Amino acid sequence: MDRRFLLTVWLVSLTLTSVFGQSLRVTELPQQQFYVTPGQYSGIAWVSWDRYAVVDDKLPGGGIVFFDIPLRNDGSVRTAQVRRTVPEATRASSVAGRDNEGVVYADGKLYVSAEGDQSIREYELDGNPTGFSFSIPADMGVRAIEKNGGFEAFTWNPVTRKFWTTTEFPLKADGKVSRLHRLQRFAVGHQADGRWLYQMDEPLMAEKERGAVMAYVHGISAMTALDDGRLLVLEREVYVPVAEPQEVLARAFTNTKLYLVNPSGSPTAVLPKQLLCEFETRIVLTMAGIDIALANYEGMCLGPRLPDGRRCLLLIADSQAGMASLAAKLGRNTLTREFVKVLLLEGDGI
Repeated sequence: MDRRFLLTVWLVSLTLTSVFGQSLRVTELPQQQFYVTPGQYSGIAWVSWDRYAVVDDKLPGGGIVFFDIPLRNDGSVRTAQVRRTVPEATRASSVAGRDNEGVVYADGKLYVSAEGDQSIREYELDGNPTGFSFSIPADMGVRAIEKNGGFEAFTWNPVTRKFWTTTEFPLKADGKVSRLHRLQRFAVGHQADGRWLYQMDEPLMAEKERGAVMAYVHGISAMTALDDGRLLVLEREVYVPVAEPQEVLARAFTNTKLYLVNPSGSPTAVLPKQLLCEFETRIVLTMAGIDIALANYEGMCLGPRLPDGRRCLLLIADSQAGMASLAAKLGRNTLTREFVKVLLLEGDGI
């Protein structure tokens, strides 16, 4: 397999039953680099055809931009044809600092979750705010979250007509050690109408093993709601140590896990979860030089259905605009790039 894409790729076909409902099969495709203006792309939502709404967490207003992402019949991306458009409403907005992280497209509107103030706001398709926002439970408000650990994941399903979100890190009241997350559901009226407990895996890199770090994150970065009420949950861990340049390049990694859960039953019991796939990306050192394949996946959404019936699940990475300041410390122009990854789903409920 071409190591330009990633060090570890599992071509996975898993059949899942029991508490997880109908069977679901997943096939993983290699990640692909695409060529648009570098940004901090944290959320993605399929609008129609090749059109996707994306949020850049450093842009003003809702941070809304649009990507055209054409797919081949096998689900791979025509990367040379990916295009980025920034609406005038985003360019002209005087609002800044909300740290927009998640986006969904629902009934002709866009909804954006913002980590800075723990809000979910409604926007027109041109990026202009409507002035409407969700009613956020007080115990998930901005004072209840860890710094930079708020509403990162956000999703909606047109069949169930439910919105879902959760915090990137556990709430202050739960404590990071618990690894407990509260999956919050909202009805069409945008009022909270259910909540379930989810527990992340232990990190691969234990705190005592990390030492000094340039960057470390372990949290839930995205969710996707399926037609039958189940949820896909993306756990991701990013590790970049403080060390000599060559050691940083050799040791930095991201680890991403996709889990399936069925939110039902007691709201006080931790939901069972089923691992669908797991992959790792690194900066690959080769005889020819350095191959930058480090990808921090923060956005995820269902996309179109292929001619063979399989449904595409698209993931986009937040490159932190190439992590220029960190790259400069290592004597490089960039440490990360813009990546997209497609998983193919087949079975009931999608």
